[in-house]
Amino acid sequence: MEKIKSLLESTPLKATPQRLAILKEISKWGHIDLDSIYKNLSRTFPSMSLATVYKNLHTLKEYGIIKELNIDNLKNKYEIAAQKKHHHLVCKVCGEITDIFLETTEITKQTQNMEHFDVDYCEVFCYGVCEKCKEKGKGN
Repeated sequence: MEKIKSLLESTPLKATPQRLAILKEISKWGHIDLDSIYKNLSRTFPSMSLATVYKNLHTLKEYGIIKELNIDNLKNKYEIAAQKKHHHLVCKVCGEITDIFLETTEITKQTQNMEHFDVDYCEVFCYGVCEKCKEKGKGN
């Protein structure tokens, strides 16, 4: 829990029980959507509304504590932003997202040769079928 609290320390945001619970859920699952966060937290916080979760996600994203992943054909997912730079493998069948650590030096080099464009970072999404879905005969 201390690690999660430390995410808020560099911001003017208060470490409210709701924010801490939301961050804990995101940290626990790695990549999770709004509805799943709400469903999981409604057991512990029955009075917390979907709007409260949404507003807190928006605020946490605004302060750079979490990132929102906009992935083709899936609900937007959230992850903790303060991680080593990484990319994502996305299963087209079940929606499972796996972090991968790839060098994107070649992409960065290519874009740096473009005029009037400075690259800050590169984010890659690779789509395919995960091992579990392949074993179940899905996605062939």
